[in-house]
Amino acid sequence: MSAQVFSPKQIPHLADINFTVLTNAPWFMLGVFLLLNSIGLLFRARIAWVMSLVLLLTTLVFTVHYYPNLLLNIVFCSFSIILLLLQSRDFNRSSATAAGIVSVISFVILIIYSTYGSLYFGDGFSPKITDLSMAFYFSMVTMTTVGYGDILPVTETARLFTISMIIAGIAVFATSVSTIFGPFIRDGLSKLIQGKKHTMKRADHFIVCGTSAMATNTIIKLHQRGLAVTIITVRPSDEFEIIEQSLEGKFDIISGDSSDTAVLKQAGLEQCRAILALTDNDADNAFIVLSAKDLSANAKTVIIVNDSKNLSKIQRVQPDVLLSPQLFGSEVLARMLNGEAMDNNDLAELLLNSAHGIPSKNDL
Repeated sequence: MSAQVFSPKQIPHLADINFTVLTNAPWFMLGVFLLLNSIGLLFRARIAWVMSLVLLLTTLVFTVHYYPNLLLNIVFCSFSIILLLLQSRDFNRSSATAAGIVSVISFVILIIYSTYGSLYFGDGFSPKITDLSMAFYFSMVTMTTVGYGDILPVTETARLFTISMIIAGIAVFATSVSTIFGPFIRDGLSKLIQGKKHTMKRADHFIVCGTSAMATNTIIKLHQRGLAVTIITVRPSDEFEIIEQSLEGKFDIISGDSSDTAVLKQAGLEQCRAILALTDNDADNAFIVLSAKDLSANAKTVIIVNDSKNLSKIQRVQPDVLLSPQLFGSEVLARMLNGEAMDNNDLAELLLNSAHGIPSKNDL
């Protein structure tokens, strides 16, 4: 008895496969799409919330129209939509990583859903959709709202499915494409227009954290003296040009969290002359100093106290220089109103001593 050898010729042509044996496959794909989209909901990503809402509405419409007797499914779907709407404020994260993951998953699943659904309802179109290439073509034309009109839905079922593709195309397809490819296009155009930006050699420089009024004026004064400055700000790179316009010059700017050790390394903390924590938030300034000292014990730190009530707390992080313009201003004003004479030496001593500017050995 001779063994039968498997031959690739035994595989039927893809167009000859009867896909209708997979009953309710489009609804199955919607379920898979929702399940994968729940990953983004765990990260509280806003884009995942929007996509889930659209998919649930699509599922609800299909269920009510084709399976009105499935009351439990209708109630559950309606309850999920209401719950998402009530909890909309909780899904406020716009992390690039989370948005990218959700967008890639959504993009792939949506194409599979649209392509297979078009093939599944192929008999309801004129001309009939009989193969994957034709189904994929119709899906892309529909989701991008091009609509050449060469393939038309002629049955109610095909029309409803086409409507779901249009809605998904507007809400999901466009959002996913812009999230995935938008940064690459924007960065490419920016480099093309502005050219490659050369960063300074970060050594023997000052690192200024923040773009507050104190930080801005300090940067300008350091720049006027020919001193190298690297700026760390939480503002996005799109606003670098605005920052440079306010400073009236070109500067080395890094976008990121000033208390992040990776950002501090990138700014060249270990080779800097000093790091200046000059944000408007005292807690942030304290964390910046702690992170700097944790990364480099020899780093010189300067911190500003915006609210004099926080002075004693910020002293505990032991910065090399601590300034409180609020306390200094009130002390100078009180002396002036009292008629006390002050010269430059008095002002300099008052500026440091009023805020315990340089801690003594006994304080450490």
